[in-house]
Amino acid sequence: MPWKLILLAAAFGGVVNSATAKTFQSQRAWQQHAEARAKELRAKNGNGTDGQLQKQLLAMFEEDQRARGVRGGTLDPPATLDDAALDILDATLTVQLKQIVANHGWPTIALVGAEASQAAGVMLIHSPDHTWQSQLLPDLQQLVDGDKIFGSDVATLTDSVLVLAGKPQRFGTRFEIRNREVVILPVDELQHLDERRERCLLPPMNVLRRILEATYKMPVRGPS
Repeated sequence: MPWKLILLAAAFGGVVNSATAKTFQSQRAWQQHAEARAKELRAKNGNGTDGQLQKQLLAMFEEDQRARGVRGGTLDPPATLDDAALDILDATLTVQLKQIVANHGWPTIALVGAEASQAAGVMLIHSPDHTWQSQLLPDLQQLVDGDKIFGSDVATLTDSVLVLAGKPQRFGTRFEIRNREVVILPVDELQHLDERRERCLLPPMNVLRRILEATYKMPVRGPS
């Protein structure tokens, strides 16, 4: 999966379709900014030093995505697992990811390359172990600040942890389907939302709304 689609996969919990990608790519200013930043991070960190771990993470990610009906970065329903089986898979992948982190630390771009590093981030977002997610956040934020991983996955994870705690999100990545509408959940400090999203390589909210409309064929409301 190309890195730009993985960025979107983080924003949508791992689901990207061709309409989404086309809408995203039509936003030239955003695309150029994101590509330049990704190129910078790759140049700074390299393509990864642990090829075996890279392959393992990408294989795990392929399983994660295939179960959700995503193939080659494109939504291709139906998903291969029902909800109960998907929960079991997420728990299994979490165990594997925990073992990787215990043995190697968090998979950085320098360790496994950009795609495998982001794949680890998406699988963490899908993890049912919310305590572990919360525990990892401070260290992951330090890695973002040090240009060692992409910020998009950490932004999405931050929002997930906040929403689960009943708090407003920070980056506008979490949404729900209500009454045939896509509702972006409330955001703290809404006036600075796009600034925060830009720092994390997430598209501006006007682009996100178009992506959501193209993906779900529904009107988009929020955030408040």
